[in-house]
Amino acid sequence: MDITIAFMTNYTLDIPNISKQLNTIKSFYDVFQINTTIKTYIFCDEKPLSKIEGTIELYNKNKYDDYNIPGSEYETNLKNINLLKHATFIKTCSLCDGYKKAIDLCDTKYLFFLEHDWLFLNNINHTLEDLIKLMNNNNEINCILFNKTNNVETNSQKIYNCKSYEIPLCLTSRQSNNPNILRVEHAKIHRYPLIKNHGCSIHPGLQHYYVYNNMKIPSWCGGIECELCEYCNDNEDIVNILGTYLYGPKNYKNTLIHSDICDRNLLNIKSTNIIKIK
Repeated sequence: MDITIAFMTNYTLDIPNISKQLNTIKSFYDVFQINTTIKTYIFCDEKPLSKIEGTIELYNKNKYDDYNIPGSEYETNLKNINLLKHATFIKTCSLCDGYKKAIDLCDTKYLFFLEHDWLFLNNINHTLEDLIKLMNNNNEINCILFNKTNNVETNSQKIYNCKSYEIPLCLTSRQSNNPNILRVEHAKIHRYPLIKNHGCSIHPGLQHYYVYNNMKIPSWCGGIECELCEYCNDNEDIVNILGTYLYGPKNYKNTLIHSDICDRNLLNIKSTNIIKIK
């Protein structure tokens, strides 16, 4: 198949455990009925864990003083996953940096952008080969996005009329780094120039953190979604140029679940204290 996987990972509080990463890649191969190993790049960002001082207690009840990041062990464990054993590892400085590196390196027509903490659901009724064939036959489909919510209209997810395809899809204003298939040549022209390597220019200097034992844990990061959604701005002409389609018809149920929304879920004691750092 004319597609490459960009598997995006980072150092989270549960490493060197690789259960969620293993479940993600197995789910991908199983649900899309893939019988051969696809060329894969693993893009690894060492953040958000850089230096943690003091005592923390994790979800598994283990307590750590001045937590040492087991990065090398984590990467070794990833390489021991059978479906990833031939993958190429590349260090990145951010998710945006990984996104751009993936587009740069990809030498196939399509790229599957896959973060490490998603599970695909069995209401995806088409193979990856089916979806590639659909994109080959319809050049206006530049991205197929798998949805963590239902395919309904919201403030951040407008749905537009489009022609009927043999595989039902919804043209949408929503742009996301959630699992999606990208047409690489189109992405190089229309998406790549909008993405800033080190973060979000739409909300410059603004990051949201949860605080636990004086440790700042990122709540969310902008960049890919903010830049593309700001560019799109519900302009139907730009929506059509970007050509992002949700898998499934209007009102279709979510096709994904997020297996680990944020590091804060791995802490034994959760903080509700949300602050903004400028």
